[in-house]
Amino acid sequence: MTGDPAKLEQERTAIRDGLKTVRFSGITGDNTCFDPRRDAELPGFVIEIKDKKWNLFDSWPADSCP
Repeated sequence: MTGDPAKLEQERTAIRDGLKTVRFSGITGDNTCFDPRRDAELPGFVIEIKDKKWNLFDSWPADSCP
């Protein structure tokens, strides 16, 4: 990427399209990938923090990587 303002849209599109092939193991320890809409497939958590204590209400795994 050049940072050239004239190439901004083209370079952003190239980054977006490149995400289709990215897979990595992040903080969750699971493989992370991106769906055809380029949304990350991540696990979900519903957590309440009250009086400096965390309470996990629900969680679900990430969708499978294609």
